[in-house]
Amino acid sequence: MYRPDDTIVAVSTPASEKRVIVRISGPDTVKGVRQIFEPPVGSGPSSVTSGQIVVAGNLKLDATLYLFKSPHSYTGEDLAEIHVFSNRAVTNSVLTSLLNRGLRAAEPGEFTARAYFNNKIDLAQAEAVNEIITASNRFQLNAAENLLTGRLAETTKRICDAIMDCLTTLEAGLDFSSEDIEFTSGAETVGKLTAITSDLHNLLASSIRCESLIELPAVGIAGAPNAGKSTLGNALLGRERSIVSPQRKTTRDVLTAELTLSHCRCVLFDCAGLILQAETILDELAQQAAVQALHNASVVLFCVDIARPDWSEDLSVLELIEAKDVIPVATKTDLLLDKGLNERLIRLNKSFGADFLVVSAHTGLGLDRLKSAIDNTIIAATMPAADKQRDTRYAIRNTRYEIALTARHTQAVTEATDDITQAVNELKAGNDEIAAMHLRTAYQGLIGLQQHTIDEKILERIFSRFCVGK
Repeated sequence: MYRPDDTIVAVSTPASEKRVIVRISGPDTVKGVRQIFEPPVGSGPSSVTSGQIVVAGNLKLDATLYLFKSPHSYTGEDLAEIHVFSNRAVTNSVLTSLLNRGLRAAEPGEFTARAYFNNKIDLAQAEAVNEIITASNRFQLNAAENLLTGRLAETTKRICDAIMDCLTTLEAGLDFSSEDIEFTSGAETVGKLTAITSDLHNLLASSIRCESLIELPAVGIAGAPNAGKSTLGNALLGRERSIVSPQRKTTRDVLTAELTLSHCRCVLFDCAGLILQAETILDELAQQAAVQALHNASVVLFCVDIARPDWSEDLSVLELIEAKDVIPVATKTDLLLDKGLNERLIRLNKSFGADFLVVSAHTGLGLDRLKSAIDNTIIAATMPAADKQRDTRYAIRNTRYEIALTARHTQAVTEATDDITQAVNELKAGNDEIAAMHLRTAYQGLIGLQQHTIDEKILERIFSRFCVGK
């Protein structure tokens, strides 16, 4: 998998960053730094030094060197970070210089892997590093940070200790079954195991699944042709992304762009206006693409031109939208500001049986409120099950998310819950030995979340998801 005796190097900042961090870890860290950094680096304790790096020939750039000596570093080895304001070409030259001096390019996740192998962090904390990097909103980030600080280890250790107490008592009873000694009643053990099962259920219910961190949520803009969808999309983005025209069916393809909200980011997409009957093959293809994209969206903004005299077409196309969360949006309200907007809005709400948000892409009316509605809806979708009944706005102000769980964590907790449930059933049936077997399995599964005795293929799969330099 990894070669821990090598000295590795990688850029640990995104390519778009102006401030570049070159990270080095391994036994030859100080030796490698001395060859490209001035003034000379001593062999003393950890330090911060301002100086220059030699890029190529006589070219030198101001830089800051952060040196962390083993074992007081992130990886547990000698580790250095060179911070410099640079561009990609200069950075590549620095990397090439270090590689030519015997250092090796780091593999994805190798710095964190070394921290794990050197007992600086447990496996769940190692996984948390990647979840922090890929988090798409503040609540997912908080959950991943809780995982990094060892919250999962604390929780599972407490539960494992409780399982071991029950198992020890149960096995003691089996060992001394011929003696007239009762260590605990079966009902008492069942009560303790039931409480443990409840704790495991709560852990799953109050945690965020890391799979939801992988991709940004999609927000689609839908409605009948010429309902103001493209204009609204451009207004939300603050730039011209979609072609705007008074002619119907201008948008044919699904156009996407990233939208940053107060608490999260999302992919906003505009698609063809929904129609009941396709007139041409192009209409049919555009409809198929639009319906499929909207079907996969996390949130759909259903746009209705409030100034339109008849909404029967809009009522019909609404049935084509199969999204979990739909936000009704009344567009082109600037056309009615002096012509009974409130009366029209009451009629619109009554016709659709929904409360529409009043928006004008031209004047900016309601855009901030619409962004907040999108933001809140996305956050509500990522909330743990235990928080689903709570008010979304309150949840945003008062973060109480627990831990980010990967698929591996979820599987282990679920299997442990099943084993303990089976142990309870066996205890009630008087099969103490089989119950003890299930408790041992549950204990081993949970304790394995943190221990280093884990299959190498699993480790490879975990760290391969990391980016280089982390």
